[in-house]
Amino acid sequence: MKLSALLLLASIGTAFAQERTDYNLNEGRVNFSVPSGWSAIMEKSDGNPQAIIFWVPDPATEGTDDTASVTVKTRRLNSPNDFAEATQNELALSKAQTGYEAEPEGNNANVHRYFVTRGKTRYTIRDRFTMLGNVAVQVRCQRPILDGTTQDWIARFDAGCNSVASSVK
Repeated sequence: MKLSALLLLASIGTAFAQERTDYNLNEGRVNFSVPSGWSAIMEKSDGNPQAIIFWVPDPATEGTDDTASVTVKTRRLNSPNDFAEATQNELALSKAQTGYEAEPEGNNANVHRYFVTRGKTRYTIRDRFTMLGNVAVQVRCQRPILDGTTQDWIARFDAGCNSVASSVK
């Protein structure tokens, strides 16, 4: 009988340990999905702003202080008219980072691509901005530029970032 109970508990525990891929912020007003295998490493789902940061495993970062991550950040605004000012404020924060350099291609009013330096490592970052009602949503995809990172991994990371940004609703 004890063995049956242990097997039942183990199967229940396994069922609840399934990966979470659907998230929301702002009391469910902002919903989005992330690829399986991405782990939420920080979540602030109260107040203003709110954010969830996801760790994206890259074998090239093992044994280093570097990490690839995707952040979904929201900020309630008084009015949709405040969106341009909110994105300009985020742009100013980006430009203040060490080693900031704008990427020459792929930028527009809602996408900002750039490089920064963290420690001794250069990072590539892409911020995408969307407005949902009176909530500004920023999806930041950042990864270190490392010799050991494969082109296949970069393609999967970029596809995952694109899927997160396009799933925001």
